[in-house]
Amino acid sequence: MAMAIRKLSQAPGELQAKTASFLIYPWMLFAIFGGMGPPPETASGWALEANEQIVRYSFLIAGGIFMAIGFERLNKVLANTLGSRYAKLSKLQIRIALPLFILNMAYWGYFLTNVFVTYSIEGAPAKPAWMKPLDEAFTIIRMVEVAFIYLATAALATALRLSKQFSKAASYTYVIFACLGALLNLLPVTITGPLAIANYLSYIPAFTMLMPYFIGINLLAKSSIKYELSHKD
Repeated sequence: MAMAIRKLSQAPGELQAKTASFLIYPWMLFAIFGGMGPPPETASGWALEANEQIVRYSFLIAGGIFMAIGFERLNKVLANTLGSRYAKLSKLQIRIALPLFILNMAYWGYFLTNVFVTYSIEGAPAKPAWMKPLDEAFTIIRMVEVAFIYLATAALATALRLSKQFSKAASYTYVIFACLGALLNLLPVTITGPLAIANYLSYIPAFTMLMPYFIGINLLAKSSIKYELSHKD
């Protein structure tokens, strides 16, 4: 995958391939994240693997930044097409989502890691009372940033359809799943049963950025076909 991206990105005029690569890079980082195993389920386990958690969430932050760059570059690619309005909308939504995403990942990866290290040691005092409202505040932040990422994905898929880059079927599929993901993400944390699992999966960064990844793959495939046709004897 990395070699294909590099080859196509170096081809003259292949701005689409260069742009698509930024939507694919996050999942390359997530593969490393997944190779580190599941995150600890307890505060003490989290504290024991504090450095690893910092690395994990640093990868997630980097992935979010790469994705945002991809959206920004696609907005430029689609600037003079029929999909330009939706491309601008997706760019605006990602610009709102990215700072919130970074803040949320920093909260989990850096702040909470420090809290778990501090309050998991023997004889440590009880956690301060303000931790609970802070956690509730970040739940709201998470809901907002994830919803904006999904909505930005839906807007981008629409822009690509209007610019004749995607078929109607492909675009509508992205839009439907993006809207579904946004709605599942907004379910209350008190929900139980299968919907609780769906809610949890909807806001995991790897799932949130899965459709932008597939968009990048599709654009890269189109660039590959154009590249091969242009280099035929």
